[in-house]
Amino acid sequence: MKIPWLVGRERAWTPGKAAALYFLLGLAWVWLGDRLLAVLVHDAAAMARMQLWKGWLYVSLTAGLAGWLVWRLRRAEQARGASEHELTTIVQHASAGIARVALDGRILWANARLLEMLGIDEKALGAIDFGTVLPPQEPAWAAHQMGRLMVGEIDHFVGERQCLRSNGRDPLPTLCTVTSVPEGEGGCAHLVCVLQDLSEIVRARTALERSEARLQLALDSSASGVWDWDLAEQRLSCSPGIERMLGYTGDDLARDLRLTECIAPADRRRVFSAIRHALDTGEPLIESFSVRCFDGQLRWFEARGQRYAAAHGAPDRFTGLLTDLSGAYHADERQRLAAAVVDNAAQGVIVTDAQGSIRSANAAAQRILGYREAEMLGLNPRIFQSGRHNRAFYEALWEQLLRTGQWQGELWNKRKNGEVFPEQVAMSAVRDASGSLTHFICMFTDQSERKASEQRIEYLAGHDALTGLANRDTFSQRLEAVRAQALASGEQFAVLQLNLDRFKEVNDSYGYTVGDAVLRHVASQVQRALRPGDVIGRLAGDELAVVARHLRHADGAAAVARHLIEAAGTPWHLPEGIEVVVGASVGICMFPAHVESTEALLQGAHAAVYGAKALGRGAWCFYEEGMTQGARERLAVEAGLRRALANGELRLYYQPQVSVASGRIVGAEALLRWQDPQEGLVSPARFIPVAESSGLIAPIGQWVLLEACLQAQRWRSAGLGSMTMAVNVSPRQFALSDLVAVVGDALAQSGFPATSLELEITESALAERPEQALALLTKLGDLGLRLSVDDFGTGYSSLAHIKRFPIDVLKIDQSFIREIPESGEDMAISSAIIAMGHSLGLAVLAEGVETPAQLDFLRQRGCDSYQGYLRSRPVPPDAFEVLLRDQLAG
Repeated sequence: MKIPWLVGRERAWTPGKAAALYFLLGLAWVWLGDRLLAVLVHDAAAMARMQLWKGWLYVSLTAGLAGWLVWRLRRAEQARGASEHELTTIVQHASAGIARVALDGRILWANARLLEMLGIDEKALGAIDFGTVLPPQEPAWAAHQMGRLMVGEIDHFVGERQCLRSNGRDPLPTLCTVTSVPEGEGGCAHLVCVLQDLSEIVRARTALERSEARLQLALDSSASGVWDWDLAEQRLSCSPGIERMLGYTGDDLARDLRLTECIAPADRRRVFSAIRHALDTGEPLIESFSVRCFDGQLRWFEARGQRYAAAHGAPDRFTGLLTDLSGAYHADERQRLAAAVVDNAAQGVIVTDAQGSIRSANAAAQRILGYREAEMLGLNPRIFQSGRHNRAFYEALWEQLLRTGQWQGELWNKRKNGEVFPEQVAMSAVRDASGSLTHFICMFTDQSERKASEQRIEYLAGHDALTGLANRDTFSQRLEAVRAQALASGEQFAVLQLNLDRFKEVNDSYGYTVGDAVLRHVASQVQRALRPGDVIGRLAGDELAVVARHLRHADGAAAVARHLIEAAGTPWHLPEGIEVVVGASVGICMFPAHVESTEALLQGAHAAVYGAKALGRGAWCFYEEGMTQGARERLAVEAGLRRALANGELRLYYQPQVSVASGRIVGAEALLRWQDPQEGLVSPARFIPVAESSGLIAPIGQWVLLEACLQAQRWRSAGLGSMTMAVNVSPRQFALSDLVAVVGDALAQSGFPATSLELEITESALAERPEQALALLTKLGDLGLRLSVDDFGTGYSSLAHIKRFPIDVLKIDQSFIREIPESGEDMAISSAIIAMGHSLGLAVLAEGVETPAQLDFLRQRGCDSYQGYLRSRPVPPDAFEVLLRDQLAG
């Protein structure tokens, strides 16, 4: 098939042109040949021969030329045919639509591609107007271009057109190239229109526009912006997003931006070094840094950039993205802090997915549960279940957790080693933005120590920390429960109070640590000695109490008391092997024989202890009403003593100590009196025991020492003579106070000479703690004091015992003087004491001398001095001063 628009065109080489060329060549050959022969050949024969050869040569040349022309014509025709075939094939199968269009718009011919694009049959092609199926988008512009084409100003023009297809399909975008085909003397025969399908290009362009829009939207929404640095012109261009991120409100960011100033100093060197490296090597730039923005805020950014080269290969541009990481930085910082908090939290934290598989466990969870995190990952937390909670418990837990998203409570779980322990648990359900469940978070605290502490506190609240026995409150509650049962059943029981004997001496001798150990030992022994159903408790200090139940009579209570005393007396041994033994005195109060209330039972047993103590160590005593009255009296006296000490109601009276040989006053004994505002003078026999049992004897004794020294020094200063001042030291004072320091302080404050101060110590104090007494008396003797043994003869001292102590004076108790001369036994004892004292180099003083006969006896036995009513009763300081002045006057 030949291309229609080639038909009627002029051939390149025609027969007319070939004939004309032959004629011209023949004329030139004849004319030029004759002229040349005429010049060169003058012989007619030669001329004839030359003319003949010229003719044959012409014929040969023209024949060859004719053959060559024919060959050339055939070759040209073959090449034209091949070219026409090739062009026809190309046009027919071109991907673009090609049409030959008449000047009036009719489509004269179209290739298959155009027919496909138009969606019409080839037979209907002649009836189609090109301007109708492919109307120009800009008719005026198209008409103008067509006019220029027709006059030869241009040879073609190009424009986009929408191909309106006849088969109802969507219009097809095309690129239409219109070219004129000349005819004759420069006229236009017809038009050739080439249509290129722009569908893919339009789709690509649309996709590109959408991509660019999405990119811009992404940049705007992702806190990113584009920057471009023209390396040749050193000019920076930035997208509006960068201005927004930097808080810039001016009109020229490139002018006002000073990177060397706004980048944080800590990041500046690193960032610029990375930029230089990227420019030098072409490697991508990826750097994060902080910037002080134009609004004063410090923000974090990430810059990503790439160097681009120009056509000649030199770096041309440096382009990239700037992303605001402030939100991510703060979120990451919060996340890191949150992770650090979780990792370092004292609470255990376990995170599971929605299916309950463990995804993470912090250090506390690993420590509490005993598992490493790797061992827990992927497992279900039910591996920790202890078995203490039933199915209903867990169902209620999960129901609440899924319904409210929260559950709090206490769980008993199991560690890896099998130990069951309590946890305080808070569980939360985590959901995503759509509300779908994604994770569970469990935070828990090991409550083992708290539970143990609560149990310990609860135990200590009702028990004694040292012995483990019930304390006073718990014992009282148990006693009340026993009493209530007894009221209903008619049971008879007894409350026994045990007070340890010599327990104070154990503390003073070996220290409180040993004392505590002895107390625990005694409590343990007594507890073991109880009968089934009996109740024991520690009331205070060294006081234990027992409820002995189901007794038929008082003898049963006494038997229990004896049994408990025996148990308390079990020896306890020091680590060094030293045996420590304490006894117990027991007070017994029966229910309902003695009292009926719980408080009265305790009071009655307490009061009975004093009766037991009065009977001697290791004794027991039943309650009587008088014991309660005595206890109340002691409490009243103790309160009055405290008031008297604070209000200055205590007084010192003085009794003369007289030389038997000369009859002169050589000393005085200071005797304590209490001047009560209501009762007057209170007997020492009444308040001294209370002072000793309550511990008030220490501050009272300190006051007595100082007051006696001050008074003696006043008499010395008044010129009333030098004499000794004797002051009694109570056995309790001997044990309670630092006697050496007290005496030293009294001497220092008063100025009284130590050699004139005499301390009187009872024989029983020396006998009870001989080693401690020896050490203390030695220290007192080092001060220069005189030491005397008061009430000598009433204890159990022997000569061997007395000689160990640094004693200066023995005082014969008045009980041995009172019956002289009627009692020969008392006279013998007194004589023996005088003789024993002298044999030891001690002075001897007799107390309670009331008759001349008693004084004569003492004089005959060589006694050194005496005191008693024979010379004077104890008198106030002013009366004693009168005695001294009378002695000076006489």
